[in-house]
Amino acid sequence: MPRRCAPTVGFPRESGTERRTLLTPPLAEAFVDAGFTVVTEPSIGCGVYLTDDDYQQAGARLAAAEEVWSAPLVLRYKSPNPADLRRLRPGQHIGALFHAEGDVDLLTGLLAAKVTAWSYEFVAEDGGFPLGRPGGEIAGTQAVFAGAQALQHPDGRGTLLAGIRGVAPASVLVIGNGSVGAAAARTAAALGTEVTVLTRTEKSRQDYLPSATAGVRVLVNTRATLLACLRTADLVIGAVLISTYDTPPMIDESHLAVMRPGAVIVDVTCGYGPGYLPTAGPVQRPGDPPHAVRGILHVKIDTLPALVPVTASTAYSANAAPYLLRLAQVVLQGRHDDAVQAARIVSDGQLVHPVLRQHARFYGITP
Repeated sequence: MPRRCAPTVGFPRESGTERRTLLTPPLAEAFVDAGFTVVTEPSIGCGVYLTDDDYQQAGARLAAAEEVWSAPLVLRYKSPNPADLRRLRPGQHIGALFHAEGDVDLLTGLLAAKVTAWSYEFVAEDGGFPLGRPGGEIAGTQAVFAGAQALQHPDGRGTLLAGIRGVAPASVLVIGNGSVGAAAARTAAALGTEVTVLTRTEKSRQDYLPSATAGVRVLVNTRATLLACLRTADLVIGAVLISTYDTPPMIDESHLAVMRPGAVIVDVTCGYGPGYLPTAGPVQRPGDPPHAVRGILHVKIDTLPALVPVTASTAYSANAAPYLLRLAQVVLQGRHDDAVQAARIVSDGQLVHPVLRQHARFYGITP
C-alpha cells in the first residue's frame, strides 16, 4: 500500500524589512511531530539570529519561494504585501495577523485572490482572544517606555517615571484592562508610579481585580471618573481593545484642556478612523516626534512590538503553536474547531467575518 504524503504547510519569509518570524525551530518541530510537512524559505529566521541549520534540524525543508507559497496552507506572522498576495491561487488558505479591518487594499486583494484567509487575532476561546495576548503584553510594556520617553521630550512634562526619594510619584492612567492594559499597569507600577486602571463595567472591574498588581487602583470608566483621572495624570495609556469608525470619542479636545501641561497620551492599539482618541491624528511610526495638541503630547504607534523582534517572535510563536496546529487540522484534515472557525475572515473570495463586513461599508466594498 503506497505511503500517504503528509499534508504540507508553507511558511514564507515576511515582507519588506520585517524581522519577526512566525516559524521558529520549536514550532517547526511541533508541526512535524503532528504529521505535517513543513516547507520554508532559506533565511526565514535571519532577522532573529536563527540559521537554516536550526530549521533543518527541527525537520523543516528549505525550498524556493514559489514552492512555499504554493502550499495548500500558508502561515505567516504579518499580512502579505500586494506582490505576495498575487502569488496566491484560488482555493488556498492563508493565516496571518491580518488586522484587515483598516486596510482596504489588503481586503480587496484577499477577495480578488479568492482564497480563504484566517486572522489569528480573531481566534476566540474561553471568552478571550488568546493569540492577541503576547503582542498585547509586549505593546503594553512598550507603551510605558514610549510614554516615559515622551515625558522627557523638550515639550513634555519633564516627569520621570520612576520612584525618586523626595519626589511625589508620577501618575499613570491606563484605559482598558485587557492584555495591553494589564501589562502597562504592571510595568508602570514596577517603576514606582501611582497607577489607575479604568474598566468598562463593574463586572470587568471585579474580574480584573484578582490579577491586578498590588497597589493599582481599579475603577469603572464613567465620564466623571475619567475627567477626574485626566486632571492628575502625567501619562495616559490607551489600551482600548476595539476602536472602530463608529466608536464614540472618549478623549477629545475638551478633555485635553483639563490635563496637566506637557502630559502624554500613548495609544498602542490605535483602532480605525478617529476611534476613541480623535485628537491623536494619524498613526505614527517609531521614531516620529509626538503630536502636540493643546500642550498635550500624543504618541500613536501600533507597531512597537516590531522593535523587539527576538522577544516578539519567541513569545508569539510559543503561545500560538497549539492554535496554529489546530488551524492546520481544520484546513488540511477537515476537523471541526469553533475557536479556529472564529478566525475565518474571507472564504473563497467572500467576506465572512462580521467585523470585516461591518467595516466594508466604509470602503464601499460589498461583503
